[in-house]
Amino acid sequence: MTFPLAVIQFQFTFLETLLWTNLGGIMGIYFFAFLSGKIIAWWSLTFRKKPTDKKAFTRKNRRIVRIKQQYGMIGIAVSTPFLLSIPVGTFLMVRYYHARKTRFLYLIISNIAWSVIYTSFYMFWDTLLLRRG
Repeated sequence: MTFPLAVIQFQFTFLETLLWTNLGGIMGIYFFAFLSGKIIAWWSLTFRKKPTDKKAFTRKNRRIVRIKQQYGMIGIAVSTPFLLSIPVGTFLMVRYYHARKTRFLYLIISNIAWSVIYTSFYMFWDTLLLRRG
């Protein structure tokens, strides 16, 4: 949501705004995917479960499973730039869908779609406001 300031400062066109917001979003997705993979690997090595430990189903675990089952990979991707941040959404994708090759494609498509929505709203807000007034 900080790109409107950049648009004002640098006077970007619609296509320039889309280019820069998507370039930054896609780079963020790949950076946080790499970082998330390293964090998950470190966590697994550092806090290994003993073979005798039983898996405890807590309220938090049940909620995560329910969200994953109800919304799935597409739900996480769609909500990533809007409700979740790119780092959190990418972490969830890497954590729960590490074997799916399409996970980054969904995140990128979602980033592009939200970028078009945000940019369209912002760029044409003044025009719509001035026509009514």
